[in-house]
Amino acid sequence: MGTLFALVLTVGMTNGDFRDVVIGVYETHAQCEEAAVEQRIAGDCFPVERIVRADEVPASALSNQ
Repeated sequence: MGTLFALVLTVGMTNGDFRDVVIGVYETHAQCEEAAVEQRIAGDCFPVERIVRADEVPASALSNQ
């Protein structure tokens, strides 16, 4: 199985914050882009690995402190 792709929509909140919301996860980048067009949203497709690990800190980095 290859890389999965997530359709992500950035939502602007009334308090001025922005949040990324995952709309769906697809097997290919093309399927992800097709879903964005079908749902008529201005979302972006990102590899799932990048989303899952975006803010993580490896345990090995913490143990070396």
